[in-house]
Amino acid sequence: MILPFTISWRSFLILLFAVIFDPGRCITLVTDSVAAEFPPAIKIIEGKTTQGFPYLMGGVGSDERDAMEEKSKAYNVRLAFAERRGPYLADVKLVIEDAKKAEIVSVATDGPWFFIQLPPGRYAVKATFKGRSKTIDVLSIEKGKTVRRTLAWDLGEGS
Repeated sequence: MILPFTISWRSFLILLFAVIFDPGRCITLVTDSVAAEFPPAIKIIEGKTTQGFPYLMGGVGSDERDAMEEKSKAYNVRLAFAERRGPYLADVKLVIEDAKKAEIVSVATDGPWFFIQLPPGRYAVKATFKGRSKTIDVLSIEKGKTVRRTLAWDLGEGS
């Protein structure tokens, strides 16, 4: 077979090199395939206390918060942890006790939101972040009502 044009080996190698090692093409393909293969991670933790009270924690990104909002109707206590200037906080040590000072839950939160379903009654909440504690001395839960509280820390400049 005779081709209507001729090309030198040198030109052929330059053309081949340009096609194989085109940085723009390589970057575009890798980026597109990675984005398609790995959607944003949603890491919400569902559990139960030793007494059997269900809880949910997470909310690091907006996708997690949206997913938690969808499940929120099953929980009558919704706690959020934040820095006073606005950013949410995770890794807050949370302890909830009943009126008899019996510990209901003691966890290090895996996100800024913590939801739990508790029976009607009075509870005490202590949340600690970087050695600083915030408390709710009396958290009253009434049948059929949802309680929402935000515990906020003033961590100062550069936090």
